[in-house]
Amino acid sequence: MIGIEQYQKIQEYKALGLAQTKTAKALGITYTSVSKYWNMSQEDYSREVEQEKHHMDNYRQYILEQLKICPQIRDTNIYLKLIEAFPDLQVKRATFYRYMKALREQYGYQHTSKRKISPREVSPPGYEAQADFGQYKLKDMYGRIVRVYFFCMVLSYSRMKFVYFSPDPFTTKTAIKAHNYAFQYFGGRPQTILYDLDRVYVVSENLGNIIFVSAFEEYVKRIGYSVSLCRPRDPQSKGKVEEVIGYVKQSFLEGRVYTGIDSLNSAALAW
Repeated sequence: MIGIEQYQKIQEYKALGLAQTKTAKALGITYTSVSKYWNMSQEDYSREVEQEKHHMDNYRQYILEQLKICPQIRDTNIYLKLIEAFPDLQVKRATFYRYMKALREQYGYQHTSKRKISPREVSPPGYEAQADFGQYKLKDMYGRIVRVYFFCMVLSYSRMKFVYFSPDPFTTKTAIKAHNYAFQYFGGRPQTILYDLDRVYVVSENLGNIIFVSAFEEYVKRIGYSVSLCRPRDPQSKGKVEEVIGYVKQSFLEGRVYTGIDSLNSAALAW
């Protein structure tokens, strides 16, 4: 369903004698949408708005609970959580976003920050991936704080992402396990992977002489890719995966209730 401003514009262009195709082009919407509302009266439009609002009101309490837990949660996150919690939900995103805007204004949950956008660098397809670890504090259903740890890998060219959660800090063994899951998810492995100088991978580094953890070194040789290393928190070298770490925290974990590590990983795959 289109918004009231677009509906009014359609009626305005109709009164001026503009064709439906030109109206659609002028408003940047589909011809089908223009055709639907071309002969719709104001009363019928208002009735459709009320029906749409009534349908979303069935999920009002669930949405308000999410906003109460985390007022700054993104609307997209709530939409994905709704789809996850109510698989039979049928609502267009535009309808959902209009409803969220009105609900936030009604209950005082307006956003106070804007999303930051950073430039994208291009690397050859299939050549490089970047990997890193993150951690986050969630609340369980009893309000207790639970810290979860996660491994992220991102393909530098396509920005295809993979995330794997663990209830414990990663060891070399569990990091290798996460790599296997990532390669399976991607359908292959890149030629090189960029890492931090992390104790999971590196025993020591002195004047450029790197000593890898033996199990990790054997794994790299067996799988057959090369390793590049950089200093921790170096956005110029591995900014792509650091962006993904932040994206996982803000767009997946923020406002989520912890119900177990398996359900978290299943939800991440679906996400």
